[in-house]
Amino acid sequence: MVMLGLSLGLAACAVPQPPPGGPRDTTPPELVASTPAEGTVNVSTRTIRLEFSEYVERASLPRAVTLTPALDGPVTYDWGRRAVELTLPTALRDSTTYILTIDTELEDVRGVALRQPITLAFSTGPTIQQGRLAGQALDARTGTPVAGQDVWAYAALDSLPPRPLPERPAYRTQTGPDGRFSFEYLREQPYFVAVVDDRNRNLRPDASEAYGVPPRPVLRADSVRADTLAATWLIANPDTVRPAPQQVRSRSATRHIVRFSEPVRLQTRSPDGWLVVDSLQQRRRAVRAAYQPPGDRRAIALLTDSLASTPHLLRPAPTIVDSSDNAVRTDTLRFVPSARPDTLPVQFVDFVPAGVDSVVTLLPGQQPSVRFNQPIDSTRLQSVLSVVDSTGALRPFDASTTDGTTYRLRLRMPLAEGETVRLTVAPAVRPTSDTTAVQRVQRISRRQLGGVSGVVAPADTNRTVLVELYETEADSLVATVAAGPDGTFQFSGLPEGTYRFRAFIDRDADRRWNAGTLVPYRGAERAAWADAPSWRARWDTALADTLRIPTVD
Repeated sequence: MVMLGLSLGLAACAVPQPPPGGPRDTTPPELVASTPAEGTVNVSTRTIRLEFSEYVERASLPRAVTLTPALDGPVTYDWGRRAVELTLPTALRDSTTYILTIDTELEDVRGVALRQPITLAFSTGPTIQQGRLAGQALDARTGTPVAGQDVWAYAALDSLPPRPLPERPAYRTQTGPDGRFSFEYLREQPYFVAVVDDRNRNLRPDASEAYGVPPRPVLRADSVRADTLAATWLIANPDTVRPAPQQVRSRSATRHIVRFSEPVRLQTRSPDGWLVVDSLQQRRRAVRAAYQPPGDRRAIALLTDSLASTPHLLRPAPTIVDSSDNAVRTDTLRFVPSARPDTLPVQFVDFVPAGVDSVVTLLPGQQPSVRFNQPIDSTRLQSVLSVVDSTGALRPFDASTTDGTTYRLRLRMPLAEGETVRLTVAPAVRPTSDTTAVQRVQRISRRQLGGVSGVVAPADTNRTVLVELYETEADSLVATVAAGPDGTFQFSGLPEGTYRFRAFIDRDADRRWNAGTLVPYRGAERAAWADAPSWRARWDTALADTLRIPTVD
């Protein structure tokens, strides 16, 4: 079966408007009557009449309506107040069950949309097909329901999913507010069911759209029960797009800013992989350093030999990656360097973590850092930054950087619990006289920390099970541990806060959750979620219930 997107053919008439004033409308429109009615058999008409509980936004209806199986040609619409008559382009097939779906694109004239799709089934024969499928879409990161997602069922001929996918799905529905979806009135046979955030409404899974693969490659629709599984469709938007270099802007003859299509980072600060060539002389020019300007994650700055103001070519190093570790496209960019000399001085930007007029608390393993606007050599850093303890003694330190501007300090005599030191930046690198250049940091006491533990029961005991701990408010990953052979796991040294767990079977052993793929089919790594219990400092609190990762069998 193939799906038809119904096109618009509005009759010339006045467009209804909502009455002014009154309370705000929050009630979505309802389908109050239809011809043929739901469940009608032996239908022979070429027209379908729909009547709604209120005036609807007429332009939204053709976007919301789909009919399966498809008909050749456009459908026309004839409006009359709250009702509309759809005239089909061809006669209906004999002995066929048709499903008219109105999805959440439909809005009333005040912009209130359907909360879940409306389905109307009728048959041109004496019976209506009764195959059913059901499931639920959950956010892979949080385990919360995902509403308003397209769900597509493709007919499968055997136990293998279709490859490639047909141009259009056989049936379509959407997830409701609780993330659940159901197909009714299907032909009883196997299906491949995909959940897609079809933002461009083209009924195809595109690379930039979030999706969920089915928990099994093929699910069977039958009239006895919906094939509902404990495992669900896990929705994620895996980033597979490589960042692309877009532009080079020269600030001087020796300093050049390369902008990318998305945030990137340096895997290594070595400039060896960069290529800069003078186009006229066909001569390679040296790149002396690469760093990331503070506050601009889409840029990498290069320091080069002094370049002539003639056309040059630049190709980025393959060690530039995005947040998903996709390596940059090594496209070649053309640019003309500036003739200006480089006069940018090294300047202090801020402390990391930031803090003004108070003591910044450092967690276990956390070190204070200082950020500058460009790289600074270690000798000068030692001369413009001092670390002094409460006795007034200088504390020697070493520094390291991954981005070339943020320098992580490692005190040669580590901070004891509760100990405070003062960081001071010399006036020589302050951009202005009123720049905050002093920060006090203190190592947190373990008496302020707690821990949490639990047990995870995986569906596959032959694979490593990883448990991630997220800080709920910031939605940030705090730590990852592997569950033991008995399923136990523990996190310690945690400050007070709100946390949640995600456990998953690390099937490919890459220590990352894998969303799977639609084509070729590869199931997502099974996962489970739970909120971490509250705990007191100096105590290890156990999760009350076992964290169970569902099976797909």
